[in-house]
Amino acid sequence: MSELARQYPDYFPARPWKRVIATGIDGAMVWVLSAVAAVPGQAIQWGQILVFLLAWWVLRVAVVYRNKGQSLGHWLMDLRVIDQRGRTPLLQRLTQREGILGGLVLLALVAVDSGLGFAILLLVAPVIVDCSWAWINPRHNTLHDLISQTEIVVAYRGFSLDRKLIRLSQQIRAQRSK
Repeated sequence: MSELARQYPDYFPARPWKRVIATGIDGAMVWVLSAVAAVPGQAIQWGQILVFLLAWWVLRVAVVYRNKGQSLGHWLMDLRVIDQRGRTPLLQRLTQREGILGGLVLLALVAVDSGLGFAILLLVAPVIVDCSWAWINPRHNTLHDLISQTEIVVAYRGFSLDRKLIRLSQQIRAQRSK
């Protein structure tokens, strides 16, 4: 049991699948925003990379810092980022955390966008290794969480997108079975 779990027993660690969906929502938004800066015909999209990094920092650091530990993806999935004290992490910790994750996500997206076969595997592997720790660790922490001493927990405020989608799918199945 972690120190945080002993001090704050009401903080439940977020399930890895919810974390993946929340990060995927944020990552997709940032990638769409950065696609605007793409220049056709260029091998390396420096403008797109710069816009991606800036948008990632704004969405995953500045918004989280100002919004009680929740990015848009975290809000949709009822999650929040906390530090060892159970509070929203300081700007420096959030920047460290998201610098690691954002860099790994950027590598993976560049690999997928380039379509270079084996390079895809090499550039996607670091983000897979980092996030796979969430399934191994009992508190569902990833490597970037361990390094930055943060944790993703279930929040008491949010949109509950997962619950709404489950309820909708149950209603659809019930209507089809009639």
